[in-house]
Amino acid sequence: MPQSEKTNSTRKTRLLALIAALSAANVAFRIALTGGPPNVKPTAFLVIVAGVVGGPICGFAVGWLSMTISDLAFGAGVWTIETSSGMAIVGLLAGLLWHHLRSFNRWKMALGGFLLTMLYDVGTSVVDALIFNYPWLSSLLALYVPFISGGVTPWPFGLAHELTTAALLGTIGPSLIIRIRKVYQ
Repeated sequence: MPQSEKTNSTRKTRLLALIAALSAANVAFRIALTGGPPNVKPTAFLVIVAGVVGGPICGFAVGWLSMTISDLAFGAGVWTIETSSGMAIVGLLAGLLWHHLRSFNRWKMALGGFLLTMLYDVGTSVVDALIFNYPWLSSLLALYVPFISGGVTPWPFGLAHELTTAALLGTIGPSLIIRIRKVYQ
């Protein structure tokens, strides 16, 4: 086998290993943290890391697999298609935005992660409202001010999700990305 084919084969194998490892970690975290505070999970963080390290396709795959496989443990339904698609888009966009960067500003990573996670939360909430036929504005309000919208909990699910992702990307994100790149690229 020529050296170029061997190198290409090794890169593909490493990329598949990265997808498998980050997807498995996300599934484990989603299941293990089920009883904890709602939406305080590293799912979007690891999907964004996958996109940054492995590129848009890798981010897409980790986003899709993480949500689909973990939903099998929770009870998959029509929402699995929307949540898997939404998280896959987060990974795809992260890869398109940051895959070619060599250095990372912690504040920009945190803000970008916050906005990508907000896109996911708002998108899945609106799709839920359309699928299950309830007002989309109430769905959006429930993400951030649930006690005003008549929600059953005072916990702001959307804000908790976005702040968790931003905090992880702003603190350990750049270091983790650089370390993973050393192994997988």
